[in-house]
Amino acid sequence: MTKKKTTSTRKSTKRKATARRKPTRGGTKSRRSTASKSRSQKSKRSRKTTPKRDWRLSLQQKALLSGIVTIFITAILTLSLLSPTQAVLTQALSDLLWRTFGWGGVLMPVILGMIGLYAVLWGMDQPPQLPVYRLLGGGLLFLAVEALASFSLVILQPTRWLDVWAVAQAGSGGGYLGGLLAVVLETAVGRLGAVLTLTFTSLIALILVSGVSRAQLGQWLRDLLTRRPKPAGKTAVAISRANTKREIPINPGRNRQPDSPSQPPLPVIAEDTPTPKPEPAPVKSEPTPKPTSRRKPKPEKPQPEETPTIPTPVFLGNLSRGTHNWKLPPITDILEPGSDQDVSSATIREQVEIIEHTLESFGAPATVVEINQGPTITQFGVEPSFIETRSGKRTKVKVGKIASLADDLALALAARSIRIQAPVPGKGYIGIEIPNTSKALVSLRDVMESPEFQKIKSPLRIGLGQDVAGQPVAADLAAMPHLLIAGTTGSGKSVCVNGIIACLLLQNTPDDLKLVMVDPKRVELTGYNGIPHLAAPVVVDMEKVIGTLQWAMREMDNRYRMFAEVGARNITDYNKKVARRSDADKLPYIVIVIDELADLMMLSPEETERGITRLAQMARATGIHMVIATQRPSVDVVTGLIKANFPARIAFAVASSTDSRVILDTTGAERLLGQGDMLFQSPDAAAPVRLQGCFVSDRELQRLIAYWQTARRFNRITAEDAVPKSDAGTSSQPVTQVATTRSATAAKTMPVATSSEADAPTQPVPKPQIRMKSESVESEVEKMPADVDAPTPERSSSGVFQQPLWEALQEAAEKSQYEDELMPEAIALVRKVRKASTSMLQRRFRIGYTRAARMIDAMEEMGIIGPPTGTSKAREVLLPPEGEETAVSDESNNGQENSHEEESAE
Repeated sequence: MTKKKTTSTRKSTKRKATARRKPTRGGTKSRRSTASKSRSQKSKRSRKTTPKRDWRLSLQQKALLSGIVTIFITAILTLSLLSPTQAVLTQALSDLLWRTFGWGGVLMPVILGMIGLYAVLWGMDQPPQLPVYRLLGGGLLFLAVEALASFSLVILQPTRWLDVWAVAQAGSGGGYLGGLLAVVLETAVGRLGAVLTLTFTSLIALILVSGVSRAQLGQWLRDLLTRRPKPAGKTAVAISRANTKREIPINPGRNRQPDSPSQPPLPVIAEDTPTPKPEPAPVKSEPTPKPTSRRKPKPEKPQPEETPTIPTPVFLGNLSRGTHNWKLPPITDILEPGSDQDVSSATIREQVEIIEHTLESFGAPATVVEINQGPTITQFGVEPSFIETRSGKRTKVKVGKIASLADDLALALAARSIRIQAPVPGKGYIGIEIPNTSKALVSLRDVMESPEFQKIKSPLRIGLGQDVAGQPVAADLAAMPHLLIAGTTGSGKSVCVNGIIACLLLQNTPDDLKLVMVDPKRVELTGYNGIPHLAAPVVVDMEKVIGTLQWAMREMDNRYRMFAEVGARNITDYNKKVARRSDADKLPYIVIVIDELADLMMLSPEETERGITRLAQMARATGIHMVIATQRPSVDVVTGLIKANFPARIAFAVASSTDSRVILDTTGAERLLGQGDMLFQSPDAAAPVRLQGCFVSDRELQRLIAYWQTARRFNRITAEDAVPKSDAGTSSQPVTQVATTRSATAAKTMPVATSSEADAPTQPVPKPQIRMKSESVESEVEKMPADVDAPTPERSSSGVFQQPLWEALQEAAEKSQYEDELMPEAIALVRKVRKASTSMLQRRFRIGYTRAARMIDAMEEMGIIGPPTGTSKAREVLLPPEGEETAVSDESNNGQENSHEEESAE
């Protein structure tokens, strides 16, 4: 019983579970059926929407197949022309070509082959850059040639026009195509008009095919019409690139006219000297028609004796009004010519190909359109080409992209350094400057004899060098009016300064020019001691430089006062007005040369900057100009005030682009090569110009210095003969009185002097040359060193005597513009107590503050006392006490007399 109940219970449970699951099963079946229906509908829909297979070809595939078929047809046509009688098809095709195109049938396989090749490349997604106008020009040219071929037969054999078809049937002339064109044109415009129309059509088609620009075509037509001969200096280098040939003009600079003999140099004559008779030019200075090098042979250079090569100065006339009849040294006897380097066309062609290939490989295609060869570098004028953007627009390459590839070009050319000027001012190209394998020597003589130098009518014209095209470059120091030079050691800075000084000495007499030189190194400019142009010995002690600048400022103020008296605006007007008067002499130009500015700025920066700035701002009209050089162009040396007043600057090779910006306000000097390679910033130029500076050798400088030293001695002897002996001891000039205390035999111990030799005891000139006779202020320029023949107690470590400039400053102070009766007593008091202050003068002399302050300022400007210390301390006194100077001078004179007595006794 129990088993039956259990079995029945299980069955009832199964029935209930089955009853519960029935609706679920029905829903599941309905879902399954719905899913299956949807899948079947999708499959039917998908079968309905599935596109049929497209057997159509794309445009590129069609072009590829068309090109292949065209090339096949070209091959069949070529075979037909080569062997027309071997098969029926080839014979038929040959007859068709000859009859349809005549002589032009030979070109049909070539034309079809080019079309097929273009289609194949286009189908491979590599279409060549072929402009449409060239295709149009090629078609026009083919048709014009076909018609002209038919006309040629008719003209050569004048028959009826129906014979043209007979000629075409025979396969001659232009065939049916050329004959049809000939008949149509002859009917429309006549035989002559048809020939002219076809001729001009051919020319137009040639221009379209070749791609000649309008500018090139116009230049060619101008040359053809005018028939001007090509300049001798312009050579051409044919450069093959992309299956085209072009000619690039090369300017070789100094070799631009090798076939024409050089003209004799123009003489440089002073204004106050008579015109000398023309002298025959020496044979050694005449170059051959095609000189390979103008440098003198090596056996002639080492000459042990310098004295025979020094030209002897000649003086004409007698001395009058204290004016000396100086004669300028001949340039041909002082300076030597330079040398040239050969122009290698093969090297230039190779460099052009490398430049163009390198730029194209970096995505900046360009074309070299001009080449300028200078003494140190060669400039390649690169014109940017067009590139096609993704949108299909053609644009030119950016200038900055080419300028940024300087290092890549230097690597490709294996060059030491490359400078890119983008763009060249006034030109339509970018300048890529590459160093030459061999350098040419730029001589100062070549620059001074050039027309560029001769056309500058100024006594202060200077030769700087040659530009990248080999053309001489000269400038006017009076128009600059001051020059700032900077460069590292060995870059050519000192040679440039010596070249400027030599250029001035070759053109100006001591009556027209005075020089004030500052040489902290004691070796660069001290060799000029002894020439009559020096207004004072070369200053080598830095403690005396501030006094020199103060003297220059006083000289400037005095000149302005003199200009106001006669109503002159500048030194040129003043000299013209006083030339007609008997009581005044003309003023000379004064050039202040400072070899190293950094040492002055380290010693006394404020006083140096103040003096240089004031002179640079105001001294131009008075004829005072400055040439300042430094080897450390940093902001603490070349300050903003100094740089703002020096618009003319020269930058040699510097260490970094920062130094280049300090001196030029732009980069580029850090890429210079040194040894005279420089960038010259002219006041009237927008960008600096690259030059190779003039080289002046020590031998040339020695000749020039020896010439003027000899001229000074001859002038002194002539003055002794011209002045009566009774006047020798009656001169009342202060300089002469000071000079009489010196020994006359001291000139043997030191044969160097300055322009103040004219005021020596042996030459008592009535009046200095730079002041009016009615003026109370004497000439400090002539007075500062009374005589340099006599040695002084102050001797530098290099053996160069340095005259004490403070004595002259004290003499000038006694007659300065500050006419105060207490000034001499105030100066004596200050030198005695060794301190100076306004309150001290007020107490001692019982004067007001204004008068005492004015006396303190006057003594500071005269260099007697130092600048204010900024504290309550008194100012430093720069002059030594009165007794010390007398004692030192007496001891020096006694020592010299004893030494001379011992020499005479021996």
